[in-house]
Amino acid sequence: MRLRLEAWNPDYALPQVGLDDSSSVDGVVTDLEPPWQPLEPPAREWPVLYFVDGRQRIDAVVANEHGQRALLVTLAAGALVRDDAGIRLAGEPRVERVLLYPDGHEFGPVEIGPFYYRPVALKGIHDLRMLAAKVNEQMRTLEARLAQELQGGLVVLDGPIFVAPGLLPRPGVIGYAKTMWQRYLPPAEERILSLLAPCQRTPVFRIPHNARRPLELFSWYIRLPLNPTAPFHSGAALLRVETPAGDLEHARALADLSVGLLCGMASSPSRDPRAPQNLIPVGGLELWLGRHMGQAEVVRRRILQGLFS
Repeated sequence: MRLRLEAWNPDYALPQVGLDDSSSVDGVVTDLEPPWQPLEPPAREWPVLYFVDGRQRIDAVVANEHGQRALLVTLAAGALVRDDAGIRLAGEPRVERVLLYPDGHEFGPVEIGPFYYRPVALKGIHDLRMLAAKVNEQMRTLEARLAQELQGGLVVLDGPIFVAPGLLPRPGVIGYAKTMWQRYLPPAEERILSLLAPCQRTPVFRIPHNARRPLELFSWYIRLPLNPTAPFHSGAALLRVETPAGDLEHARALADLSVGLLCGMASSPSRDPRAPQNLIPVGGLELWLGRHMGQAEVVRRRILQGLFS
């Protein structure tokens, strides 16, 4: 038996596993860019780029005098800009500390030393598991608000495009999914994924909106370079990219641009356990955001000290 390795370290996330027809999306349109075959676009000049990413951390679980529980959470979002002057930080990061609790429970703001946790009541929440599942949504909302404030250029989101409450995605934005938990292509078209060579993409296809994702999207897959390739299986370097549906020719141009952009920024297993999908600038942005969030052990120690006083 000859085995092949998944490139991602499983400490971060599991890759695509066990997908069956029940995980597929209905209504996907695949005849937008015929014929259905791998495409290798020519190199394109990069515009001004913004890389946007966020981080999240549950600092503590707390309870009030009625035994009702809540989460103390730190959220951060930041951006890098890449232009003729190189790559640099695009302003200060956005760091928020929030107290998440089910709507109807009794909680107010929490101030412990330098840390102020703003209360946020969430509807339809019945237990801690449901509450914890909403943390990522809070972080994605912070990212979406930051992306709206960036002027000009192309915004590259680390993750799928998120529709934040009261906001629509700004013009000129792409997002990408690093792990493949959803099946989008019908079986006949899905076979193309194993045929993609590094720096090739699939044709563009359209994903309809649904209750979970209230946004119609154009999407495509890219195979990133992965060196060495021998130990890894054929799905280890795939990335699914998306942009809000609109003008098809504009989406095709973005798809062509994204191949050189994302392949040029791909990480390697020697430097990142989430290679090649965790882009090199994003890895640096994550470290920067982590410093502004504060060291987890220090924050927790300050919380303990504050609750003793």
